[in-house]
Amino acid sequence: MPHLGLKQIALAIVVVALSAFVVYAALRETKKQPPAPPAPAPSAAAVFTGGLGMDRTSLGALSPEEEAYAAALWPIHSEVKLAAMRMTLAGITYKIDHQDPAQFKVALQPLASSLQSAMQRARQLHPPQSLKDAHASYLEAIRLYNEAAREMIKGAADRSDQHLVTAHERSELASHKLLQLSDVLWPGEYKPN
Repeated sequence: MPHLGLKQIALAIVVVALSAFVVYAALRETKKQPPAPPAPAPSAAAVFTGGLGMDRTSLGALSPEEEAYAAALWPIHSEVKLAAMRMTLAGITYKIDHQDPAQFKVALQPLASSLQSAMQRARQLHPPQSLKDAHASYLEAIRLYNEAAREMIKGAADRSDQHLVTAHERSELASHKLLQLSDVLWPGEYKPN
């Protein structure tokens, strides 16, 4: 049998020690606690809080009453989103292209009318108890969009950018409220960036 040198013995000890460490680590990882089982599906009842929007504390399926409300609100929601998008584009076009204020006002007036009509139709809906706060928040969002449209029309009249800044702030808040509600009622809805 050949004679082993000190270096070879040290190398063998290091290899055995590293091998033992790898085996120990692998065994420790496999003995870790299994992940917690998923939580049971929450109930379908929706719970919302006021403030800036809604906080749905249960994300289960909508009840039949909630589904009916969502279906009745959908055409109004589509109109509000379209009016809000057109209002934003009108403001951008006005600032970038230095559009005539009279043309800007003409572009905004039908959008303000559309938002007012949407508000009237939304007020006629009767949400289930679980969506009362959500409905109130939705009406608040439409009101904010209406205020934004009026501010933009004022900006066209006096050419003050402060009206456009105020309109933008109100539109942002309204958009946030709509996104929260749409996450609950229409979770698969396309949301632009």
